[in-house]
Amino acid sequence: MNDIAILQEMLSAGAQVPLQQTAAQCSVTLRDKQAKTTVEITDLPDDSIVIRAEAFKPPNVFKGSKGERRRADFVIVSNAEDENWIICIETQAGTGKDPEDVEQQLRGAECFIGYCKCIGKSFWQSENFLDGYQYRFVSISGININKQSTRFYTPRNQPRNESHDKPESFLEILERQSLYFNELT
Repeated sequence: MNDIAILQEMLSAGAQVPLQQTAAQCSVTLRDKQAKTTVEITDLPDDSIVIRAEAFKPPNVFKGSKGERRRADFVIVSNAEDENWIICIETQAGTGKDPEDVEQQLRGAECFIGYCKCIGKSFWQSENFLDGYQYRFVSISGININKQSTRFYTPRNQPRNESHDKPESFLEILERQSLYFNELT
């Protein structure tokens, strides 16, 4: 059983976002009901799962003083031909969110995947479950703006050529309602 199959078995149907399969490609529509945003991601690898990381209430065992109760909206776990990816995505209608808030949400999604990893290794006895994946952290903002932009924006502290493999150096994409999977990696 591969990692995607384990996640599909592990997670409730309400936490999974259905993929759309056409003859040419696999895509997903990310709908954030709270922010009232919609983003389409196309050209996903066929062996992928998209998770609503905010599908459950924040764990109230934590105080939340450092943002540890927060999570990003979505996580894509994908087995591409050449790479395995875990992409944490925060979506927002406007552009005024504090970068520290976005970082906390992305960090929370990373912790959620860490918890899933422990569950898979322990309860599914899959000793290499979710090992060897590359993480990417993305904020997609300004989604409800009518104009479609083709420009990419990165946080002020991140040069464009630097990887967005940590929550604090997330890739910020503005005013895009449709993206290709490889733009997130």
